[in-house]
Amino acid sequence: MIAAWIGFMPFRMPVRTTLFFLVATLLEPRLVAQQTYELRHAYSGVQFSDCPVSLAIARDEETRTVIALQRGMVHLLPSDRTGEHAPVFLDFREKLKEEIHFEAGFHALVFHPDFRTNRRVFLSYSQSNPRRNVLSEMQVPSGSEFAADPSTERVILEIPHPLADHYSGSMAFGPDGMLYYAVGDGGLRDDPMGMAQHPFLLQGKILRLDVNQSGSSRPYQTPKDNPFADKQEWRGEIYALGFRNPWGISFDPVTGDLWAADVGQDLHEEINRVVRGGNYGWGERDGTERLAARKDAPAPPEGTVYLDPVHSYSRMNGDGICIVGGMIYRGERLSHLQGTYLFADWGVGKVWAMRPPETPGRRAEEIKLLYTTREPGFNPTQICPDENGEPLILNHRGWIEELVPSESP
Repeated sequence: MIAAWIGFMPFRMPVRTTLFFLVATLLEPRLVAQQTYELRHAYSGVQFSDCPVSLAIARDEETRTVIALQRGMVHLLPSDRTGEHAPVFLDFREKLKEEIHFEAGFHALVFHPDFRTNRRVFLSYSQSNPRRNVLSEMQVPSGSEFAADPSTERVILEIPHPLADHYSGSMAFGPDGMLYYAVGDGGLRDDPMGMAQHPFLLQGKILRLDVNQSGSSRPYQTPKDNPFADKQEWRGEIYALGFRNPWGISFDPVTGDLWAADVGQDLHEEINRVVRGGNYGWGERDGTERLAARKDAPAPPEGTVYLDPVHSYSRMNGDGICIVGGMIYRGERLSHLQGTYLFADWGVGKVWAMRPPETPGRRAEEIKLLYTTREPGFNPTQICPDENGEPLILNHRGWIEELVPSESP
């Protein structure tokens, strides 16, 4: 995900790109300046020596929060946010010892919605030789020590991956109890093999899996109501397609809508409201424009419909270079942000709130810039809710941050 910007260099824009930039600027949603915010360490006694990539809530006899680090450690966060002790929940470093590339390693961790009874935790990570995405599960034994048992790991799905980037690997359980699993396009520039649009490949897709039942040959079932489950030429696991590197998928706890932030290539970073069977264009489009590498290629098949992002921002005007998702805020502490989608940019250290349009298919009209870093050291990798629905921002430097309203607007 966060390697997507490497190689970005200033250059003179050709006329076509310049015109596009001017038009895109005119069409951008208005920036609303209201309450401003500062950052503070949410867990003031804990800084990790590795990059945090995922935070998950386990609801058992007591609610517990764990944080996964990119190179394989997973820690239980202290219930006292001033505490300095974060016990080990899982040491996965041996499994990930060859995962040394910038986007390789641990990608996500989620607990099953019925964790209290089934003790299941799901992991997403990369592996090499051959290079691939891995989705697996483990058991967390009951007892005084809250820790996953690596000897119980069961691989659910493995997906070949050409390069060591664009893995995605984000996961979320939906209100329907299904596991939604995002997979990147394989990492090659311009997706030259068309993987994100290919109906029988899982790369560049969001998958919907029933992990509560096993199939005849797989440790999961394809839900019968998946959009392509009855089509022989499609992989039935596909829920939506046309993604480059979705980093951070999440559900609105009120509406049940699925949101995804997708890291762009040259022009756009985008936010999508993901619908069943939706095609979000990557491989053929970059944002709302035809991908430059496809300008002389044959037109897409007749009847192909691409869904526009709800919001996108340009890499050309300093807004950012690598979008980070993301959550719809439904907490109580930050009343100004109620119902907005919170997102950030890893490369420039900005945090925004987007007011989703009431009508599906419309573009967002209100964007609030909440925070801009004033010095190096803030590179957000994820925004996710705590046990009360309040936003926590994972910082590449090992901190977990939270937003605090400034004293004066």
